[in-house]
Amino acid sequence: MKHRRRSILSFLLLIILVGGGIGLYVYLTPYHAESEAIEALGSTANVSVTNSSTHISFEVSKSPKASIIFYPGALVEPESYAPLAKELASHHINTYIVKMPLNLAVLGINKAKDILDDIPKSSATFIAGHSLGGAMAASYAGKHADQFDGLILLAAYANDDLSNTSLQVLSIYGSKDQVLNHKSYQEKWSLLPPSATEHIIEGGNHAQFGDYGFQKGDAIADISKEDQWKETAEAIAAWISLLNP
Repeated sequence: MKHRRRSILSFLLLIILVGGGIGLYVYLTPYHAESEAIEALGSTANVSVTNSSTHISFEVSKSPKASIIFYPGALVEPESYAPLAKELASHHINTYIVKMPLNLAVLGINKAKDILDDIPKSSATFIAGHSLGGAMAASYAGKHADQFDGLILLAAYANDDLSNTSLQVLSIYGSKDQVLNHKSYQEKWSLLPPSATEHIIEGGNHAQFGDYGFQKGDAIADISKEDQWKETAEAIAAWISLLNP
């Protein structure tokens, strides 16, 4: 009888462990880069793409205007942001997409330090991030403001007080974004420096800053992902040009 009870308990424990493991696997399964992102990983005559163990670099061949260290959104493969990086390269901006542990920037907040040590020096250096990646980029920037000229938030907000730093901040989000917590976004705007600038992409949503398909809870965008990448890159490039005429 005791042996039978132990067998039943062992079987139930196995079911719980297997179920928990499946649940964890599903939760940690990333949004995968789709076809345009994969295509954008190829180098061109004007842009050199290098995929290392720590980051993916997109470097222009002539006189970059700036460099951006980019933190991906939660559970989004870093390759997904390749099309945006290619658009930024068309404006002579180098971009370095950071690879995060388990695709979670919260586990790699300090990854920017290693990238800074590796990348070529530019006339201006920025840290950026999408969604949770933006919040973590803001956290790192707040503690290392002297290392950057500014912070770029894509569908994100800061949880740390940056209001007294010298950082310039650009915040971009889509008008159809249903993943971003708009109430928290508004409430935490005061954590940014007074000079912070906002750009709203009309018809854009949360997921289309990358190329990883539809994100649960988001709204369908009214514009194409290509148009959202283009407008995002143009807004960033114009803002950087204002800071560094």
